[in-house]
Amino acid sequence: MSRYATALGLLFCLSACGGGGGGGGSGSGIDPRLARLDVYEAQKLRVLGDPGAGVMGMPVTADANMPTGGAMSFAGYGTIRVETGATPLVLFGDAGVQVDFDTNTATGAIENTFGTNARGDVVDYTGVVTLQAAVTTQDMPLTYDGALSAGDTTLDLSGTMTGVFLGNPTTALTAADLEAGILQNGTLRTATVVVTFEQTPPP
Repeated sequence: MSRYATALGLLFCLSACGGGGGGGGSGSGIDPRLARLDVYEAQKLRVLGDPGAGVMGMPVTADANMPTGGAMSFAGYGTIRVETGATPLVLFGDAGVQVDFDTNTATGAIENTFGTNARGDVVDYTGVVTLQAAVTTQDMPLTYDGALSAGDTTLDLSGTMTGVFLGNPTTALTAADLEAGILQNGTLRTATVVVTFEQTPPP
C-alpha cells in the first residue's frame, strides 16, 4: 500500500471514529488530527509529488547547489508503518531538523505522534524519536532512535534512514528507511520510517 493510500485510510478512520481512543477530539466532534493529515498530505505533494497524478516533486539538489555554510531549519512530518499482520500500525507525527553546514551536523525529532493501535483505534502516542546525522553529501545517513507508547503498545525504534536534499537551491529534505526493524512490545517487526521536510521560514 502506498503512503498516499495509507494516509487516506487513516484519514477515513479518524473521520469514522471521531477521534475515539486518543482524547484528540474536540467539542465540535471534528478530530483536529484530520487537519494535521491534510497539512502532511499537502506537503508531501509539494516535496515528493504524485507521479501517478502527473504531479512532479522537487528535483534532487545538484552538488553545485549544496549549501557550504550556515544553518537551515526544516519542518515537516514523519510516518511510521509497522507490519503486524492483517492490520499494520500506521503512525504520523510532527518532525523537525536543524542542519548546520558549518559543523556538518543535523539534529531533530519526530514528536506529537498519533496513529492506530493493535485494535485499529486511532490514539495519541507518547514519546519522542530523535534524529541525528553527520552531513557530508547527498544520501546523508540520518539515524533515528526512541520509543513511542500508547496504552499497552510500545514501539522501540533504532535505525538509519537515507536522506536527500531537494530543490535548487536547497529548500527541502526527505529521508527513508524502507527496511526498518521495529520492536513492538519486544517482538521484532518489519517496518518503514519516512520523514519529509521543507525549509522554515521559506526562502
